[in-house]
Amino acid sequence: MTLTPGWRRLFRIPRVGRRGIERDVDDELSFHLAMRVEKLRDRGVPEEIANAEALARFGDASRVRDELLTIDQQFAREARLMDWLDSVRADLRYAIRTLRRSPVFTIVAVLTLAIGIGATSAIFSLVNGILLEPLPYAHPEQLVSFAQSYPEKGLDSWQLSQENLAMYRDGASDFASFAGFARRGVTLGGEHPERLTVERTTGEFFQVLGVAPLLGHTYGNAEDTPRTNSVAVLTYAFWQSHFGGRRDVVGTVLDLDGEPVTVIGVMPRSFAFPRSDTQVYLPLGLDPTRRFGWFLGGVARLAPGVTVEQAHRQTTQIFRRWAADMPQLLPPGIVPERTGLTTLVRPLQSAIVTDVRRPLIVLQAAVLLMLLIAVANVATLQSGRAAGRAREIAVRGALGATRTRVGRQLLTESIVLAILGGVAGAALAWIGVREFTASGIVTLPRLDDVRVDPRVLAFTLLVSLACGVLFGLAPLWHAVGRRATSDIARAQREGSHRGARRVNNVLVVAQLGLSVTLLVAAGLVLESFQHLVRTDLGFDPRGVTAISTPLPMMKYGTNASAVPFTETALRTVRSLPGVRSAAFVQVVPFSGAVNTDGYLIEGHAPPSATGTEKQVVTNVVTPGFFRTLNITLLRGRDFTTADRDGSLPVTIVDETLAREYWPDLNAVGRRMRLTGDTTWLTIVGVARSVRDEDVATPSRPHMYTPIAQQPTTWLTLVVRSDGDATATTDAVRRAIHGIESGIPLDGVRPLTQYVDHALDTRRMTEILLGAFALMAVLLAAVGIYGVMSLYVSNRTREFGIRMAVGAEPSRVVRLVLSEGIALAIVGVVLGVGGALIASRWIGSLLYDVSAHDPLAFTVLPIALGALAVASCVLPARRAAKSDPLVALRAE
Repeated sequence: MTLTPGWRRLFRIPRVGRRGIERDVDDELSFHLAMRVEKLRDRGVPEEIANAEALARFGDASRVRDELLTIDQQFAREARLMDWLDSVRADLRYAIRTLRRSPVFTIVAVLTLAIGIGATSAIFSLVNGILLEPLPYAHPEQLVSFAQSYPEKGLDSWQLSQENLAMYRDGASDFASFAGFARRGVTLGGEHPERLTVERTTGEFFQVLGVAPLLGHTYGNAEDTPRTNSVAVLTYAFWQSHFGGRRDVVGTVLDLDGEPVTVIGVMPRSFAFPRSDTQVYLPLGLDPTRRFGWFLGGVARLAPGVTVEQAHRQTTQIFRRWAADMPQLLPPGIVPERTGLTTLVRPLQSAIVTDVRRPLIVLQAAVLLMLLIAVANVATLQSGRAAGRAREIAVRGALGATRTRVGRQLLTESIVLAILGGVAGAALAWIGVREFTASGIVTLPRLDDVRVDPRVLAFTLLVSLACGVLFGLAPLWHAVGRRATSDIARAQREGSHRGARRVNNVLVVAQLGLSVTLLVAAGLVLESFQHLVRTDLGFDPRGVTAISTPLPMMKYGTNASAVPFTETALRTVRSLPGVRSAAFVQVVPFSGAVNTDGYLIEGHAPPSATGTEKQVVTNVVTPGFFRTLNITLLRGRDFTTADRDGSLPVTIVDETLAREYWPDLNAVGRRMRLTGDTTWLTIVGVARSVRDEDVATPSRPHMYTPIAQQPTTWLTLVVRSDGDATATTDAVRRAIHGIESGIPLDGVRPLTQYVDHALDTRRMTEILLGAFALMAVLLAAVGIYGVMSLYVSNRTREFGIRMAVGAEPSRVVRLVLSEGIALAIVGVVLGVGGALIASRWIGSLLYDVSAHDPLAFTVLPIALGALAVASCVLPARRAAKSDPLVALRAE
């Protein structure tokens, strides 16, 4: 019986497909027109007139047809959507019931996925916050960092002088605005003097970054001139910690280095440039006539439509024109175009994250490998579970369920499982990121921007869905990949089908291969880090404390006035109990500060005609510095109190510099001078070379001069103590305060912290990569144990029959172990191949370790293979205990 269109519409029975709907509408329109014609004929209207009259009374049939088509198509779409939603709800309810009936499987799978997804999301939050998230400034894509380069002088990255900065600011039309900045320390006066970290910036600094203040206003070029720069802008953190967030802080006068400075503004919480520990911003007091003193970093905003390459070309031309007028910079007859003089213009975000980009990408790749191992582990569990559900699937097929319907149900179960793992993983990632960012374990750029935000949550969701599909393929293959059967008993026996074992074996080999790759990479990085930690720095930081002792500018207006203070302070401090030795130094090793200059050796040719010039790291110290840091003097003597103003100018060089000119280190009595000075310095000693910038970088040439001959007020006291360093440091601070009460003594750090800080990024990479590798090994071991257990369970009947006909239990054990060993060998071989590829990629993270280190490529894979074989022992012993009678009864 066929329903008429009217009845179909009355009962809302939709047709399927566009053609069916069109046919239904056409039938309905024809039905209505026919009824009208029939009524007109019953009234005696001739048929030809009746047809025309019916059409006229019906109206625009074409318009009515289009409206009916629209209505029916919309109804059909809604009906299909409701049917689909109903089926999804049914699948979800059934999936949840099924997972609840297997609580052990569900808990193990969810925890496995939570570990993999949580680690992946946590590292992605670092990648997102540091590498991907735009800088929190207006139009960050227009911001660039700026520096100069003169490779021939050893200045691969050369900062700006005040003259340079004004030159680019006023002469480079490719920049909408240009600013410079320099980190300095100032003393906040008061009852308890405090050392503040400030950025002295030029007037366009805030205009370049495009960030408005939270309170008050910022300064500009009008306030950035010599002797008129007595204003300050506070950071949000300093405003909160020192003023309690008071909104009337604008107008407050601060005592900075003995001078009154008025607070004119407060920056918002998100503003932290160039570093997050900045407390106050002060105008530089730009003097465009200051040609020397290269200490300014540069930041600029590109003009609209200008590219980084265009700005680089224009500024390089400006730089070379300036260099041509600098006789001290280029040797006679050398034009700038024949040198490597150039500017360095880079996107600001890239410049900020350059040092951590490769470690973060390596860590992200590592956690993705671990996630794949977790997916393979869950896929193995799913595969075994699907093989055990062969009877259930056969029953559903016998009741009429199609392969597609069964497959969709099984895939729904996998996705539900993955989403549960994703939710747990997101919670673990949130906890891990919060603890990591607050722990201070490592200092990373833009760490304040790292959080589990919507982008990270969306990434977690996508990863979870992808994992659900991946490990859902195993049960899906069991459901639709084999020939259907109506023999339910046979379907149950097919759970041990050879194809199922083949899939599980592939999964185990994949887990082992990925684990070996990750383990070898982690082993290389760990071995590299151990080499770094054991690297001889040339000095011993243990037991040494560095105490910042900046002298008040108002009292010590000239550098020479600092000399009596250093001599008095050292006599007092060295007499304290527990103090073995003490000295003052201008630049502390690994503090991040470094002073360099070109140098000339008497009797040796000056820089060549190409303009090549070597650089030396300079430092100013007091007598006793080398003894305090345990730096060996290889030749000559230490400085003495007789090395002062008016006496013979002297210096001590390191063995790196000395060996270049005197292979036997016989440099004592020779003379040298800096290219920026005319004073010849007599070498009185040769010290051992030290690494004080980067542990992994060989030492550059060093020279030291006595503070009494090169006085400075930028001082740090280094003290080597015996026993309790804390008690000794407290005594030292009291002694210094008794000599000069205006010195803030809050900058106290063990020298080992300076060294540790230089290793932060490498230490983070080593710890996290090692942890991921360990988790991957454990997951692989659990995976192979699960597969071999399933292997034994599925072949219990076979093993029982073998033993019933006379097979020895040891033979059964060897049979199981042989399969496990074969899987381990294949997995290890594939993993070593993957590790060879990965080792090329992580080569930049290695120090003093070959990317193909034989130890890592032999011991670690063999150890993991042995662990995999050991995971087969328990299943093998269980197989040897198979009961022949049970197997025969089942048969």
